[in-house]
This record gives sequence, structure tokens and C-alpha cells, in this order.
Amino acid sequence: MDNVKVTKLSERSIKAQVIVFIVIAITLMIFVLSFVTSSGVNQQYRQLMLKNAMQITEGLAKQAVFSVLSGSEQNAQDAMEQVQGFESVSAARILSDNYQPFISRGEFPKSIQDHHSHLLSTNISVETDDFWFITSPIVIKIENNEDDSGELGFENTQVANEVIGYAEVVYSKSHLIEAQTQLTLLIALVGLISIIILSFVMHFGLVKLFIPLRNLAVTMQLAETTGEYVFAENTGAKEIKSMAHAFNSMMKVLKKQENDIKRHRDRLESEVKVRTSELIEARDAALTASRHKSEFIANMSHELRTPIQSIIGYGELVTEELELEGQFDLIDDMDRIAKNSQRLLNMINSLLNLAKVESGKVDVSIAEVDLEGLILTISDTISPLASRNNNTFSIVQNQKVSTLQTDKEKVEQVLINLLSNACKFTENGEIIFTINNSENFIEFIVKDSGIGLTKEQQIYIFEEFRQVDSSQSRKFSGTGLGLAISKAFVELINGTIIVESELGKGSVFVVKIPAQ
Repeated sequence: MDNVKVTKLSERSIKAQVIVFIVIAITLMIFVLSFVTSSGVNQQYRQLMLKNAMQITEGLAKQAVFSVLSGSEQNAQDAMEQVQGFESVSAARILSDNYQPFISRGEFPKSIQDHHSHLLSTNISVETDDFWFITSPIVIKIENNEDDSGELGFENTQVANEVIGYAEVVYSKSHLIEAQTQLTLLIALVGLISIIILSFVMHFGLVKLFIPLRNLAVTMQLAETTGEYVFAENTGAKEIKSMAHAFNSMMKVLKKQENDIKRHRDRLESEVKVRTSELIEARDAALTASRHKSEFIANMSHELRTPIQSIIGYGELVTEELELEGQFDLIDDMDRIAKNSQRLLNMINSLLNLAKVESGKVDVSIAEVDLEGLILTISDTISPLASRNNNTFSIVQNQKVSTLQTDKEKVEQVLINLLSNACKFTENGEIIFTINNSENFIEFIVKDSGIGLTKEQQIYIFEEFRQVDSSQSRKFSGTGLGLAISKAFVELINGTIIVESELGKGSVFVVKIPAQ
């Protein structure tokens, strides 16, 4: 609850908060002053009326001396009439020394009917909320001129007071109560009017005082809303001038910084334009060079394939002639020529495929593929390769489909590339070819127990012309294009290829292609 009050108060303007605090302070101050003033004045007025009541009672006692001594009520009536002439005197009486009523006027309260005083001076006998009951002794002075020897002498004269009766007056407090009530109301009214006047004065004074601060706040809000660098008026009290000066200084610094940023931005934009133009030119040159390279590789591959195929063809004819003539020692040499020619042809075919991929001239032919026929072709091709390095080759079929819609040539080439690599990089090991299928995809997994790959090698293994061992003394031959072309072909038929491997523990290649 206290937090809510603090929040609501903090949401008000500083002018409103100052006015509230000052009005509360003034109200409390006037309340305290009114209370103290009212109490002091009422106390003084009470003492004044009490003193007046005692003087009236003493005056009645003095005037009643002769009446009590003479026993004449007629002489006492004048004094009683004078006493009753006072508004606050509600009753008065004179008693003899034995407390017997001598003369009485007015009605005495029942609580003091049987009261007897034994006072030697004027005093308050009874006080209630409504009246004072004041008693004053009626005394006479007696002079005694005798000394201890019984002789008369003026030098030994003694004066004694003898009480011959009592004067009693009931003095009402009604006028005192009325006066105190009026005085309290008057002070309260004056205090209220003072609060209202001071509140209006403080309001108008603070409004005038806080106008510069409000203008400064409006300027700050305008700067925040528009984002412009506006400056505040340097007017008002000393503190407000300091705030306005600090705000204007901040605006100058921010404006200078923005101008500097604009200059740097313009200069940077011009430099970026120049660099961009240079990069565009470099890109265009690189694209042109790449296109020329692809065209050159395609043309050269095409031109080289014809003589290589001719060499392979003539080699086969020569081999047949040598077999007929029985020159078997020359047949081994011809086999070496045929193998190297075939190897060169494979390299040329790889370059030609790469050139087609880079130039975007690779065609995708989607048709129904017999999965069993595909697996049989792969088995016939890979089994001899696996046996060269004393590897075992096995096929695990978990698929539940017999056909799929894809480009048979590209799938076949990708799988033969992966399995050929597995055979090449594995010795005295095991190569497992697994086929799985889900509702929408066919998954081909090639797992070997060969040399494996490091984390770094797994990053660049699908890049063009990158090999696991690129040194001049490398053990394994190749162009480094097989995996790059395989990845390009898999992506052409909307598939994916990933590798998981650990150095010295073999590799696992997973090819995932759509079934339809």
C-alpha cells in the first residue's frame, strides 16, 4: 500500500508535490499556532473572570460587615442588588458566623446547599464545569491595647481579625464557555482563511517559479520525441539555469558527434561504393575466368576422351592378337597400358562432370529405378575393388520398397564413388553397404574400417581438388573431385550427404534422397 502511494506521488509534477508539502506544512503550523493561541487566550480569560468573581465576592463581604454587626437585612440588600447586577452572578448569600443564612438571593445548586466554609481568606470552595462557588469571610479588626500586666498602653496595641460571617457567590461560567467557543471558532476561521490565502499565494508563486523548469522539461521531451537537437531557454532560478546550461552543452556535444558521424558515414559510403565497384569487377572477372576455365576443361576433356578411348580400343585389339600369337609376356605390359588408360579416362570424365556442374549444364533425368538392379550393379562393380586390399564387402538391405523415382545414373555414380573410396582407404578391413527407407526417403550408408578422417578434414573433404593427403609423397592417388561431384549430384536430386568419422577408426557416409 505504501509503495502504491509513493508511486502515485512520484507521478505528479515537482510543482504539485512542492505545493502539497508546503500546504500540509502550513496547515500543521497554523493548527499548532491556533491551538496554542486558543489555549493561552482562554486561560487568560478564565483567570480574568475568576479574578473578577473573587473581587465581587470580597466586595460583598466588605459591604456586609455593618449589616451583619447590626443584624439589619435592609442594609445588606443594597449590597446584594449590586452583586446581582453582574450577569455572571447567578446566586449570592451572606451567612452569620454560625453558618446561618442572613440574606440570600438566587438559586443555589443542590450540591452546595449544605456546604460550610472554614476559610480565613477568599477562595474557591467548589468548582464545576458550569460555575465557581466562591466564599469570602466577613471580618472585622479588633485592637487590643493591654499589655501582659493589664495596664493600657498604645505602644503595645495589637490588631486581630475576627470572622463574623461569610459572603458566598455562585459565579456562572456560561459567559466564559461562550467566549471560549467564539474565540476558538474565530481562531479556526482565521487559520482556515490564512491557509487558503497562503495556498493561493504559494500556488501562484510556485507556478511562476516552476515555469522555466516546465519549459526545460518540455524541451527535453521534444528532443526525445523528435530526435532533433533543440536548446532550452537559460532562464529561471540559479539551479534551473545550471540544468538548462548542462542540457544545452549536451545537445551541442551530441550534435557535433552526429555531424562527425555523418561525415564519417559519407566518407565510408563513398569508400564502400569504390570497394563495391572493385569487388564487382573482381567478381565479374572471377566468374568470367571460372566460365572460361569450365569451358576449357569441358573442351579439353572432350578432346582428350577421343584419343584415350582410341588407345584403349587399339590396346584391346593388340592384346587379342598377342593372345592368338601366344606372346603372353607382352600381354602383361598391355594390361598395364589399359589400366592406366582407363585411369586417365576416369580422371577426364571427372573433370568433364565438374565442368558441367559449374556451368549448370548437368541434366537431371528422373525415372523409375529398380532398387534390386541398382544394388546388383553396385555389387558387381565394388566386389573386385574390395578384394584387392583384402577387404570384405557386405550389403545389408532394410528397405521395404523395390523402386524409387530418381536419376539412376547420378545415384549410381555417387554410391560407386563412396564405395570406391572406402575400398581404396581400407586395408584388411570391412566395408558395409546398408540401405534403409522411411516413408519419404531412401537412405544409403557406406561404412568402412579404414584410415578415417580428422575433424578438420571432415570440413573440407567435399571441396573441389581437396584430398586427405595432398603431399607429393601421398600414398593414395586421385584428383580430389569424387566427393565434390558426389555432393553436387546429391543436391541436384534434392538429397543430402553427411560424413561421420574418427581418425584410425573408419568413416560413415550417409546419402539421403527422396523416394519420389
